[in-house]
Amino acid sequence: MTNPKRNQRKRFLRGRKPARAVAVTLPRQMNYRVPSDQHHVALRWSGTYELDIPTFVEQVYGVLGPGSRIPKYWNQYFGIWKYAYLMGIHFTFEIASTKVDQPLRIVFAESNTEDVVPTSYLELAETPRAVTRQVYPGGNQSVVKFSRSTTASAIMGHRLEDDKESWNTVSLAPSLAIQPVAVLGLEPIISGGATQATIIVTIQYDVKFFTLNHL
Repeated sequence: MTNPKRNQRKRFLRGRKPARAVAVTLPRQMNYRVPSDQHHVALRWSGTYELDIPTFVEQVYGVLGPGSRIPKYWNQYFGIWKYAYLMGIHFTFEIASTKVDQPLRIVFAESNTEDVVPTSYLELAETPRAVTRQVYPGGNQSVVKFSRSTTASAIMGHRLEDDKESWNTVSLAPSLAIQPVAVLGLEPIISGGATQATIIVTIQYDVKFFTLNHL
């Protein structure tokens, strides 16, 4: 007995034109660039924190240097260039209150290493460009998300890029005596009522690497 599917396949193959052979000519010369004197790139760091908040607590984020929050590929770039300067920094926070009936309030502000400690929620909230939020367990306000961008020069009020004390190296952070920072403060809204929070942080560093590492 003849298989109709097999006959259909034979008719399809008979009517099909053979593929043409395509001749490919490979280029004889390609343009490559030597390493440049400086390189601009965006690097990212992400982390999660579980916090107990009995009273006001704060997290300090470096703006002139990444500190302990080293982004991926940071060390590898120093194999080519000797120095790095953070041209800008972008923060994204997702904060959730994880304790029932204990809301909290949040402030994110710009400061510097001389004035940031000791401080309070109100002191940070009164600074220019501060961002404030409230988080309530359950419902639509149980998770708060916000983003903020800044630069070291904007916080300090003058140009820092030309100061060697503002540069990063693979082994040393900037040595500037007073450095710009960003501060995240969290505090229970109900006086005497401790609360808890989960924080997901994503930081993008806009980095300029410069001075080729010849040795």
